[in-house]
Amino acid sequence: MSLIYLDEFYEKPSARQKLVFQAFLEKQNLEYEEDIEVTLKVIDNATGEMVGTGSIDGKVLKCIAIDPSRRGEGLSAHILSQLVKEQYKRGNSHIFVFTNPKNIEETTGNVFTGFRVVSKTDDIVLLEMGSNSIGEYLDDLKFQTRGIEETEKGPIGSIVVNCNPFTLGHQFLIETAAKECSYLFVFVVTEDRSVFPTDVRYQLVKAGTKHLDNVLVLKGGDYIISPATFPRYFMKDFDDISLRQARLDVRIFGEHIAPALNITRRFVGEEPFDLVTNAYNQAMKEILIPKGIELTVIPRKDVNGEPISASKVRALIREEKMFEITDLVPTTTYSFLRSDEAKPIIKKIMNSLSRH
Repeated sequence: MSLIYLDEFYEKPSARQKLVFQAFLEKQNLEYEEDIEVTLKVIDNATGEMVGTGSIDGKVLKCIAIDPSRRGEGLSAHILSQLVKEQYKRGNSHIFVFTNPKNIEETTGNVFTGFRVVSKTDDIVLLEMGSNSIGEYLDDLKFQTRGIEETEKGPIGSIVVNCNPFTLGHQFLIETAAKECSYLFVFVVTEDRSVFPTDVRYQLVKAGTKHLDNVLVLKGGDYIISPATFPRYFMKDFDDISLRQARLDVRIFGEHIAPALNITRRFVGEEPFDLVTNAYNQAMKEILIPKGIELTVIPRKDVNGEPISASKVRALIREEKMFEITDLVPTTTYSFLRSDEAKPIIKKIMNSLSRH
């Protein structure tokens, strides 16, 4: 194979290099996504022409395409193999790949050998390989929640939050949901693409809900709003792909997580402004309700007629209006923001306009 193809890896490609990959992918009706760590360029050794590409984003293999005229040469399998090898070099043994369901149905060779299907929709299938798996993830969740189902007789509910940072709006949402459930699981998105790191957000949620005896805070892991299940969540713009990825993420929750933990209710905050989050809420209506999981939308808590939001808190930090934040966050969050530990985060906020 090495005599036929020349493989070149580009670490964090430059703007000029990205244009080459963008142009190649656009011919296949694909796009070169944000946050790519490394991209593989496959070149025909005889002609010097680019014939295929694939990229790595964390644990995820994406933006994989080949020249249509080269189908049947085993090029897709070659790209996947090279990307998997690169992942192992980087210490990533748990690997995900998105593809179209047709690619699974039409494949007669061994392109996806070693990968297992996590879930799929009409538009997307998510595959994984490695020692970790969704089965092990569910076993870990069951261990963390052991005994709850036997002791609680009422409905078990759930909320998924990012909390960047934890606000009075998040606290109100959780308190309201907890009143309507025997027990409530709060999943915190665990990918470090928010300005507040995962461990900080997780601890702020725990601190802000410790007064609620029927609430357990859990880390979402790789299967709840992660770069593997819903990468568009971490991007600025909404598009049709956002809705398709949202459906996949929600399907994983409905097919795997909810049954494993006997969750029968899911709570969300009303979202009038953020189009990506609104798409996620729409996907939940489409998928969870037919599966017997009740969806409850809770109106946003507001201050002086304006909904409380984490983005507003970050904006006030950026504007150096720390005192005004006291109306938007619980004392636990405010105390953290005034601590030395928060200084690097505040500095990052001052220099960033990211939606996360």
